[in-house]
Amino acid sequence: MLAVGFLALTTSSVRAQDEELRFDGEYGLYVRVVDDGLEVRWITAEAGPGMLHAFVESEEIERVRTASAQTHFVFVETLAPEVTLVYGADGGEAHRTAIVREPRAEPEIEIDGVETAYMFGDVHGEFDRVVGLLRNARLIDEELEWAGGDSHLVFLGDIFDRGDDVTRVLWFLYRLEREAAQAGGAVHVVLGNHEVMVMSDDDRYVGFKETAIAQAHGVKYAKLFDPHDSVLGRWLAHKPGLVRMEDLLLAHGGVSPEYRDYTLQGYQDSLRTFIDEELFKRWGDQEYLDSYGEDPEPDEFIADSLGVLRRWNFFFEGSSVLWFRDLVQSDTLGVFLDEVLEHFDTKVHVVGHTPVKTIREMYDGKLIATDLEEAATELLHLARRKDGGWDRYRIPLLGEPTPLAELHSER
Repeated sequence: MLAVGFLALTTSSVRAQDEELRFDGEYGLYVRVVDDGLEVRWITAEAGPGMLHAFVESEEIERVRTASAQTHFVFVETLAPEVTLVYGADGGEAHRTAIVREPRAEPEIEIDGVETAYMFGDVHGEFDRVVGLLRNARLIDEELEWAGGDSHLVFLGDIFDRGDDVTRVLWFLYRLEREAAQAGGAVHVVLGNHEVMVMSDDDRYVGFKETAIAQAHGVKYAKLFDPHDSVLGRWLAHKPGLVRMEDLLLAHGGVSPEYRDYTLQGYQDSLRTFIDEELFKRWGDQEYLDSYGEDPEPDEFIADSLGVLRRWNFFFEGSSVLWFRDLVQSDTLGVFLDEVLEHFDTKVHVVGHTPVKTIREMYDGKLIATDLEEAATELLHLARRKDGGWDRYRIPLLGEPTPLAELHSER
C-alpha cells in the first residue's frame, strides 16, 4: 500500500535571492518515521511530476510518479529496518538516500583503539567547505564516499544554523557514518547548543534557505528534526554530548565546574532522558510553559520546579557543557582544567563553540579550541606517536597540513 500526494506550493515558495542555492535531493529531503512506514517529502529544482522508487535490499517494493509540483510527498508502507529511496523529478536527476528506521540505541562515549582522528569545530551548514576539507584530508573521494579507512572523524557540534546547507550536511553525515563503520573507521557527532536550540524550537539563527525548506514542506523548521519522529531528529537525539576518545575529552562548549563531577555515563543518561521528554520540544511554547503541571500526563510531567530548572540549566545556561566558554576565553583556569582531565582520565580537552581565528592550543597544549570565526575553514588532525602522545596539525581547505605548535614535546 502506498499513498501519494503533493503540497500546493509554487516555484516561488522555494526560490531564494541567490539562484545558486539548491533544494533538490538531500538539500531539501524530509523523512518521518510513522507506525507503519515512512513519510517522504522532497523538492525538485523546477515544478513538474516527481518520482520515487523504494528498495529493501535489492528488491523494489514501491514505484510511484507524483503530480506536477515542486514539493512532493509519498507515503511508503514498510517496516523494513533499512529502505533505499531513489527520488527526484520524473525524467530528471535521481537522488539516492538509504534510511535506517531505528538509530543506534546507545552512542559511543568511551572510544579506544584510535590511531588517527580528525575533528571539526562548528561547521554551521557550510557543506561545500566540509567537503573541501575532507577531500584535502583524503577522507572522502570525488564521489563524496568514505576513503578514510580506519580513521575517526569527529564533528564537535553546531552543524545547525547560519549557513545555507544544514540539511545537506546532516544527510551527508548520516550516510558517511555507516560507510566509515563498514571500512573499520568511524564518524562521530557530538551535540552542540545549536542542535539543542533547533530541536527545542528556537529558530532565531536559522538561515533564509533552511527556513524556505520548512516552508516548502508546510511545517515549522524544528519539525524537520523532531527527535521523536523525523529520521534526522531521531538520529541526532541519540548522539552524545561528552565523549572520551583515548586520552582526549571531547565536548562542544567544555566541562564547567558544575559538571566536573559527572561521569560520562551519568551525563549521557541525563542528556538522553531530558531529550526524550515532551518538555524538551516545548521550551519556546510560552502557553505550554505557563500551564505546565496542570493535569499532567504521567510520562511527561516533571514533578517540581527544581526539576524544570535543572533541565533548563542543563541545556541553556552558560555553565552547560553545551555553552561553557570560560576555558577558551581565559588563561587562568589551568588548575581547574587539570582537575577535569584527571577526573575523566584524560590529558587533552578538545572543544568548539568559542570562536578563534585558527585552531589553537592553550594551557600548554591541554586544551585545543576548534571553533573558527570563519566556519569550516580548517580541520584538526591528531596522529598517535610511538611515545603515546599526539602529533597535531591543522588542515586547510587548500594546501598542506601545518603543525599546531612545535612546543610541548612531552605530549
